[in-house]
Amino acid sequence: MSLLALSLLLLIGAAKSQNINDIKLPLIGFLQKLSLNNPNIDNNFNWTADSDPCLDQWPGISCNKGLRSLQSIDLESLNLSGSIDGKLLSILCNSSSLSVLNLNSNSLTGNLPLEISYCSQLSKLFLNNNYLSGRLPSSLPNLRNLKKLDISKNNFSGDLPWNLSDISGLDTFLADHNHFTGTIPDFDLNYFDKFNVSFNQFSGSVPLNSAKFPFSSFNGNQGLCGKPLEVSCPPPPSSSVSKSTSVNKFVLVLGYVLLVLTLVLLLLYYLRKKVKVTPKREFSDSKPLNNGEMFHSAPRSEYSISSPQSAGATAATSLIVLSEDGKKDLRFEDLLRAPAELIRKGSFGSLYKVSMDGGRTELVVKRIKDSTVTGEEFQKKIRRLDQTRHPNVLPVTAFYCSKQEKLVVYEYQKNGSLFKLLHENRDHLALNWTTRMNVAASVSAGLSYMHQTLLTNNSAGAAAAAGHGNLKASNILFSSAMEPLISEYGLRALPTNYCQLDSTAADDEPFSTAADVYALGIIFLELLTGKPSQGFDLAQWVHSVVREEWTVEVFDRSLLAGDEDEMAEQAMVRLLQVALRCISPESRRPTIAEAAAMVEAVNEKKPSFQKR
Repeated sequence: MSLLALSLLLLIGAAKSQNINDIKLPLIGFLQKLSLNNPNIDNNFNWTADSDPCLDQWPGISCNKGLRSLQSIDLESLNLSGSIDGKLLSILCNSSSLSVLNLNSNSLTGNLPLEISYCSQLSKLFLNNNYLSGRLPSSLPNLRNLKKLDISKNNFSGDLPWNLSDISGLDTFLADHNHFTGTIPDFDLNYFDKFNVSFNQFSGSVPLNSAKFPFSSFNGNQGLCGKPLEVSCPPPPSSSVSKSTSVNKFVLVLGYVLLVLTLVLLLLYYLRKKVKVTPKREFSDSKPLNNGEMFHSAPRSEYSISSPQSAGATAATSLIVLSEDGKKDLRFEDLLRAPAELIRKGSFGSLYKVSMDGGRTELVVKRIKDSTVTGEEFQKKIRRLDQTRHPNVLPVTAFYCSKQEKLVVYEYQKNGSLFKLLHENRDHLALNWTTRMNVAASVSAGLSYMHQTLLTNNSAGAAAAAGHGNLKASNILFSSAMEPLISEYGLRALPTNYCQLDSTAADDEPFSTAADVYALGIIFLELLTGKPSQGFDLAQWVHSVVREEWTVEVFDRSLLAGDEDEMAEQAMVRLLQVALRCISPESRRPTIAEAAAMVEAVNEKKPSFQKR
């Protein structure tokens, strides 16, 4: 093992003994970045690596004594002239329950970093009287626990985040003496104790209930109007119009109403006639009813089936059953009539859970929004996938294809997805290291088999036809035996924009099997870190932590706090190395087969699920 790996294991062992040690070095680094004029400020404060922030009562640091967890950082009036390091701030907030950050009355410069959104427990943020500049990060409203925000007397500019008013518990907002522009968000000031936006460049009307605050809270904004300001807001445009104009408008509106009524009557006549011929219940993209109840769609919806009179309708509207487990009698009409619950909608299609036979049979129906794939291409692809089966790839039960719609039917997996088990369900099922390692090995093995077999059997096809195209934690399900199953394999067959997942790809780069390698690396990172990749640049965060040599911060705290042995700790480091190779630029990525071989070499134990 490399020297780096050995040093990481020593850090991991130390982290398991005291969780507060996770933040000692990041705290020291954070303070040093804040004080460029005094590089030895950590020694002056006795913030040393061989002391304890809580037990030794570091100046400016407060801890929750019961949990020995970082609670507040108070560095007010220390003549700090550096900047706020976003990467170190994200480490501190992810590794603690930081609720107070006070940097008032210093000489800090730079921006308020985007990583402030990681401080989800923050209730008080004080940045008053500094030289901070730029726009406030759009992620600031994600601080749902924030109660007091003081950013006054800085050089901030631009518009305030429009949804800043969504922070329901905010009772103090001080932003005076900056360079903000635009309108003030729709705060209801009836619930505020302190509010001041004076001496900016705001325009428009003041928020609701502004009259409870003095004139000085809004002064210095020439474009503002409304009480308590002396400038009244202009009334809405006059509604008085000439008699002839009113008559013209009435005639125009009446014409539109008559036209709409005519169209509605024609539509009702058409639907009544159609229902008499084929009285079917259809899927709809409507939301499910309250309390998770199933819904039945309305007679008219976005979902429609080709008319039986159209060419080739008999063949095209048949539900083709591929499963050999007793579902040969499954019919398209039964599928339409069954209660359906919308699970999720996406840009690629919608997913429904369908209950049949009084709930004894549960299926999942994927409705594909891809009109560019011909019916013949779609059928060939599904049949080719059916012939290429692997124990860790969820097989297709049935499929339906018409000119308008394409459906793929799977068995419903009651044990949920990897995303839910990792990020939403830890109180019921603990994913220990051997379990996570099995997921990594099984998924990479299944993906490798599908890639190689489909490429071999599809000499005329492009690489995209062999790949998954949408691999993510929510598409990895668990069977009744808790074995991982890759779902929705190959449904995204056409070239697709993968730039949101892979930052190394150009906007117009078509999907390739290398994109699956990148997605596999992201899944490895989710298994190692316990952090979701949705709405969060997980790859960038891991790279930044490793680059700053805080690599121990990468691993999920529940893994470090468990009973894993030294071999398991070594395996974590080795899987991290594989993941980093998978998310590297495309020219340096391994193939799926090479990645699977590396993961198999790391895997040394069989999984065991542990109920809590």
